[in-house]
Amino acid sequence: MSSWLVVGISGVTNGGKSTLAQQLQSRLPTHTQVISQDDYFYPKDSQYHVPCPGGLAHHNWDIISALDMKKMVCDVMEIVKSHPDQNDSSHKGGTGSPLSEEVGLRPVLLMDGFILYDDPEILELCDLRYFFTLTQEECWERRSQRTYDPPDPPGYFEACVWPMYEEHLVKVKEGVPNVVFLDGMEENLSAVLQQVTAAARLKGKKYPGAILG
Repeated sequence: MSSWLVVGISGVTNGGKSTLAQQLQSRLPTHTQVISQDDYFYPKDSQYHVPCPGGLAHHNWDIISALDMKKMVCDVMEIVKSHPDQNDSSHKGGTGSPLSEEVGLRPVLLMDGFILYDDPEILELCDLRYFFTLTQEECWERRSQRTYDPPDPPGYFEACVWPMYEEHLVKVKEGVPNVVFLDGMEENLSAVLQQVTAAARLKGKKYPGAILG
């Protein structure tokens, strides 16, 4: 068993996944690491891309085949097989919180991504699993204010983004055990930080899952 505590943060686009991961990282010990699924998209000209449904002239970027998951799994495994020096400040964890000085915490790997749990290896590695939700209206409002590369063409949200999210949400509800759903309209940091910290203190044990309340 790895000494690392692996935390999955998945869910709806623009729900707050990356923000939560960054907030946790700044409050956890210095050896905390973050891997973002968004860093593993295939290039625009990759042979692995498939077109959007409905004849929209655009790649479908909202399915797992748009991502180099083999590379992501490889990078994750390299981390969880390592033995970090808790005094090593070369990583980006926080240094200003009480946790930065606490001895004996398991090192934490935070993974964020919109479709993390579609990959069975990533799913299996996660000790804690979180999933953000938003209403369709709020999701559209947030996404329409961001710029993507390549940009979303008209109709992409309706053809791909929201239908793919709804499909993934059903899979998570039916097939992902011990997942904690987070409302992207609420403040989630304090509760999640408490759960992650509690799990990091359970050295050598599998955390049984967390329930917000």
